[in-house]
Amino acid sequence: MKILFLSSIFPDVQNPSRGTFNYETCCALKRAGADVRVISPQAWTEVMKSRTPAEPTEGLVRHQIPVEYPTYWYPPKIMRSQYGRFYWKSIQKSLEKVLTNWDPDFILSYWAHPDGDAGLRLAEAINKPCGVIIGGSDVLILPKESGRRKPIVRVLQNSDLVLTVSQGLANVVESFDVPGERVVPVYQGVDLEHFKPADKEQARAWLGMDPSRPLLLWVGRMVGVKNLDMLIAAAEMKANRGDDFVLCLAGDGPLRGHVEQMIQRKDLEGIVSLVGSVGHQDLPTWYQAADITLLCSHSEGLPNVFRESLACGTPFVSTDVGSISEIANPKYSMLVDSGDVGAFVHAIDQVLQGPHQENAEQAPVRSWDDMAEEILELAESLPDSHGVSDSVSVTSDID
Repeated sequence: MKILFLSSIFPDVQNPSRGTFNYETCCALKRAGADVRVISPQAWTEVMKSRTPAEPTEGLVRHQIPVEYPTYWYPPKIMRSQYGRFYWKSIQKSLEKVLTNWDPDFILSYWAHPDGDAGLRLAEAINKPCGVIIGGSDVLILPKESGRRKPIVRVLQNSDLVLTVSQGLANVVESFDVPGERVVPVYQGVDLEHFKPADKEQARAWLGMDPSRPLLLWVGRMVGVKNLDMLIAAAEMKANRGDDFVLCLAGDGPLRGHVEQMIQRKDLEGIVSLVGSVGHQDLPTWYQAADITLLCSHSEGLPNVFRESLACGTPFVSTDVGSISEIANPKYSMLVDSGDVGAFVHAIDQVLQGPHQENAEQAPVRSWDDMAEEILELAESLPDSHGVSDSVSVTSDID
């Protein structure tokens, strides 16, 4: 099967850790026998700052997955209802190049809008089935923005297949009047050759961490929805009562400066460490070194952070949001109400003192190959043409 994958959330040489879940999905589809090609538009604001053009990572080259990185032109912060159209216009040259002497059987996009919007437009233009992978915020948060709900609903209602990373997200999608038979939860996987248990002391030695201090780990992008204020408040509460520990934040983002200021203001420099973005190849070592992986987000889909953590034998503590409860188990995790700092600290204490780490090493974890096989089976079951909407003529030019 020939699959064209569309997503702006995809790694390149300059940003190797961006969209690694999409990278893993495409590589697994390739291993399963699919002919995969990728178009990954890059925001013009990012392109203008970069001195070198985007190029595929070594892994993409090794897996022989061709990737196009067109520039995505759009007006920042305005006309967001039209972002799908801007995205569509921005990828035209890449589409012409990719579709020359190559006819996809299935168009798969990650993120409902604008990526899924463009995927749907292409499906309608060339009369091929399409699917969209829903990650979380694209149906939990974006529909609340002025102008975004209508195009998102159009994508959900007119795609031949809507794949969600959890059952909870599947329920949300169906609430937009999407027929249940076209909504399928397909849980993401983990590279089990890469993410696996290892000796904690060796991992800490490699990272230069004190082997005697409990290590708490946060992995993610520093944005508002991740509720980093609560995380720092929890660290302050533990520090004020004399607990000896270190909290490492692996990630970057627009709120990094705000987090640094909080750490300084609360005199936590010797306890909370901002380690910056961590490459995908190095992430397992951080999980292996940690005693607990933490998240305290206001909203989530089903973050792969916790599956990676469990694959490395590390338990987790999180706010009970989104679909995290679908993979949580009191044997190797604890969930608390969003915003409850006291409960969050108590859960950390319980996991540090309990048998959670030993249990985490026995937690069930699925692979990316498992996910790829499900996607291929679903895609192959679809009719050969786009059968949901006939709003665009099958003879339309791609323009």
